[in-house]
Amino acid sequence: MFTLSKSIWVNPSPEQETVLTRDHIWEGLIMKAEDATPFVEVMDKCRVLERGDRYLRREIEINGTKTQERVTFFPKHMVVFEPLESDGLIRNDIEEDAHGHLSIRFTFALEVPKDEYLSAQNYAQRMEKNYTAAVETTLATIRTFVKEGKL
Repeated sequence: MFTLSKSIWVNPSPEQETVLTRDHIWEGLIMKAEDATPFVEVMDKCRVLERGDRYLRREIEINGTKTQERVTFFPKHMVVFEPLESDGLIRNDIEEDAHGHLSIRFTFALEVPKDEYLSAQNYAQRMEKNYTAAVETTLATIRTFVKEGKL
């Protein structure tokens, strides 16, 4: 299993055209949990199978492979994605420093597939690249939704 944690500033420039708030980020993460396809380029399909109090269970498809996840909500602070067929988790934390600057921290703790043809180190490097792109795409998609009035 490998773990990666990366924090990215939500509003890196004060001159930014669209400034995101905690509420924007939270609503965007809820939208991502319900349908991640606009947020994660490699995801082909995403559908909710079950809803409960502060959680949902969904089926996702990436490169033709289907899997299920439980998504747990910690309102306005964190969303946790847990694969149901393997060990690991993905956390999306909304953080704020002492000056009120928001960041989003994505933490991934995932097992290396047994049939992975790469070494664990190469697998981790590839996944870090993919997940960093997913973090950036998530923020860009949320920003677009705010500009378009969807959030």
